[in-house]
Amino acid sequence: MKYLIIRLTIGLLSFNTAFCQLPTTEQMNFLKRYSKTIYADSLGKQPKLSSLLPHVKGKKLILIGEFNHGSKEIFELRNSLIRYLHKETGARTILFESGIGELITADLNRSNISPSQMTNGLFGGWRTKEFVDLFAYVKSQDISIAGFDIQRTGRSFSTLLSRVVQDHKLDTLNTYNLESRFGLATRELTNKKAIYDTLKISTEKLILDYLKVKIELSTKITLGAPKDLLLVNQTVENRINYLSYMLQFLKDRDWSRRWAARDSAMANNVQWLVENIYKDYPIIVIGHNFHIGKYNKNETVMGEILKAKYNGDMYSIGVFAGSGSYSDNNGKEIKMTPPDSIGLDIKHIITNLHEAAFLDIPDKLIKGSEWLNQDITINDTFIDLKNTNNLILSKTFDGLILLKKVSPTKVD
Repeated sequence: MKYLIIRLTIGLLSFNTAFCQLPTTEQMNFLKRYSKTIYADSLGKQPKLSSLLPHVKGKKLILIGEFNHGSKEIFELRNSLIRYLHKETGARTILFESGIGELITADLNRSNISPSQMTNGLFGGWRTKEFVDLFAYVKSQDISIAGFDIQRTGRSFSTLLSRVVQDHKLDTLNTYNLESRFGLATRELTNKKAIYDTLKISTEKLILDYLKVKIELSTKITLGAPKDLLLVNQTVENRINYLSYMLQFLKDRDWSRRWAARDSAMANNVQWLVENIYKDYPIIVIGHNFHIGKYNKNETVMGEILKAKYNGDMYSIGVFAGSGSYSDNNGKEIKMTPPDSIGLDIKHIITNLHEAAFLDIPDKLIKGSEWLNQDITINDTFIDLKNTNNLILSKTFDGLILLKKVSPTKVD
């Protein structure tokens, strides 16, 4: 009898596990009706993207995410989507999760430098063949690019700052060695062994020196001020904000406050770019799913801040994959974990779709769509500082792009 009970228990557990691994009939019917195939069998050269157009046309901001920063197929598909959106929506500006100051040079000089040189303003993991291809298109179509990250992702801003200071006859003593000192301060402030009392005086002095430049620049900001002056002024403000919140982090070691400060600054940069530089056309925003999501249970995220401002005038697309591997921020190949064996995993959904698919998340409950409004397991990505591995997709995104398999990208 005892043996029989054990066998029955194991059988029930096996049934429950198998049940959880498969979408229900209602869920499958929903997917068949509402998911739209981008690629049917393999990632080809002509993706079917027309199903996205009704949902993004007329939006001021089109946010496109990625579940990590190193998936070749996501980069390639996104390049196709950007080209499509440029032609069909009139989008003429792309904002990247890279330093606001570092992409100024790439944008202002895009007619005189190569696509490969343009990628030097991106953070290291994005300096890949796929981004070189994207920037070749940017050059050919005279598309504007900009960064929205407060973190520095290169060294090009120093030369631009010096030129703007000279062109506008500002005090060069205030800017001497400023960016070199910032680079040193960044390394010191992000060192795990950094001590607040040790770095307080030097960091506050650097903040004060940037503030002097900011005050001088502000006197030159008049109606019709040139683009480079406006962008340099905004970057200097970013330098001040970054140093301030990093110094605060050394004092309180509050990771949530630090991440919130970064996302708040990024949201402010996007809003500033929209309202001051790129007013007239739709804008594409590229970043991690974490940043472009409209909601996060445990953290303050850029997308949530932007939603409060733009609401129905923006559309956020989360991008996920079902299997394969990807490159982490250090270029190391990471194999994706298998689907969860207990709860419903997004990989269970992706397995039942074509090679790549798009799904607009419906505003109202439709039979079979309940999983979009409940916690679903999502691994292989950063969700929050609590190492959460589940999301409510309907709260976080407006639409989803789901790829069956990805592979690592390589830094160019």
